[in-house]
Amino acid sequence: MEWDSRHGKILSKTLTRFKEHNIKYFIIRNYEGLPNINSSKDVDILVQPESVGIAKGILKSVYKENGVSNYHEVQFGRVFCCHGIDINVKIGIHIDIIGSYVSKGFEIFTFDEMYPYAEKYNDFFVLNKYFEGVMVFIYKQFNYNPILKEEYKEIIYNTHREYPEFKTLISKLVGIKLANNIFLEIEQKNFAKMVTYSEDLTKALRKYALRRQPLQTIKFIILFFWEKINRIMFSYRKYSKVFSVMAPDGAGKTTFIDALQEKIDFYFVNDKKDNRCNVYHFRPNILPNLGELGEKVGVNEQDKDFTNPHRSKPANKLSSLLRIAYYWLDYVVGYNLLVRRDVKHDKFSVFDRYSYDFLVDPGRTRLNLPMWLRKLFVKCMPHPRLVFYLDATPEVIYKRKQELTLDEIIRQTAAYKELATSHKRFISLDADRPVSESVDDALKIILETFTVKL
Repeated sequence: MEWDSRHGKILSKTLTRFKEHNIKYFIIRNYEGLPNINSSKDVDILVQPESVGIAKGILKSVYKENGVSNYHEVQFGRVFCCHGIDINVKIGIHIDIIGSYVSKGFEIFTFDEMYPYAEKYNDFFVLNKYFEGVMVFIYKQFNYNPILKEEYKEIIYNTHREYPEFKTLISKLVGIKLANNIFLEIEQKNFAKMVTYSEDLTKALRKYALRRQPLQTIKFIILFFWEKINRIMFSYRKYSKVFSVMAPDGAGKTTFIDALQEKIDFYFVNDKKDNRCNVYHFRPNILPNLGELGEKVGVNEQDKDFTNPHRSKPANKLSSLLRIAYYWLDYVVGYNLLVRRDVKHDKFSVFDRYSYDFLVDPGRTRLNLPMWLRKLFVKCMPHPRLVFYLDATPEVIYKRKQELTLDEIIRQTAAYKELATSHKRFISLDADRPVSESVDDALKIILETFTVKL
């Protein structure tokens, strides 16, 4: 997502409203060029903790006033990631409202301690260069396995060179001996050696936070772990965003998913290297393929001719029952593991095909079982919130891909249509149209389902 004047207008209006409501705030970093130019994917605004609710309300109202139709909010501790999305005007914006800078329950600097280092820039408040360097140094190492980008190394080095008080502050936080060891490496630009002290730095900063505010730190730690456990253990269904895409081979599932994933990344303002979606094929695959498993234990050699999905004859009744029980276990265990992991990072879980293939195309998995039994197993599996069925003309599908016979494609198409009309979660999309049109229709439904209408 390219930041442009529309984003700048939203940001400017939001910060003007903050001023009108006497909300103290500052932008943490990457503010050069704002409001109309932004080198980062989002804007991080630290506000006084007691004003977080008002600040979020103001941001939502500004989104709505500027034609943004959908809102999605994700909370990580005291960080509220506020996404504004509108596909009609092709805009996605991501602004974080931060109530306090707490890392895994440990607060090193309160808002009131940081606010004196805020200064005016283009008529709004930002953190000055000195304290920006302090924040980069601490929070790119504290409580995490440090991976320092070149820009972070440069910021840390320049802060040390230009501000003598930098070393004095760190010495106060972690002790003179550790600070001397760290700053010796900074002076020599030996950042590989500097980060070897990050574990000691983390321990010292934790002790500092506990000494200074023991009760509040313990409270923050408990809240951090409760929020994390509650999100992925007890409330993961509330936060999960799962959908699947179904169709016979050749209907364009892969092309559709790739294009849809690109649109989701665009509107949720994601870096290209950090996809908003995790795509799984057919099943979670926590358990290995049966052919692979058989080869490992020496029972048989795995058949790797994946171009022909019906290359093998159906198994006997007992073998089929064991097969579907094995797949059922993979869906029950794997779905819960993978979706919980995606919930942790607020990602979409996308399945290219799903267990409904047991009903429509049992030959793919060599199942030789009556429909009622296959339905029973599928019913007892977890289900995605949405299922998109790509409804394409059998002749068109056959022309694209000849893995299946035309008669088999006609049969599967009819079976999918029957499923789509009998299940509320199924949504049929006309796949004979250009893929961009089907993707836009699917995106509208995804936003209606997983975001809030403003």
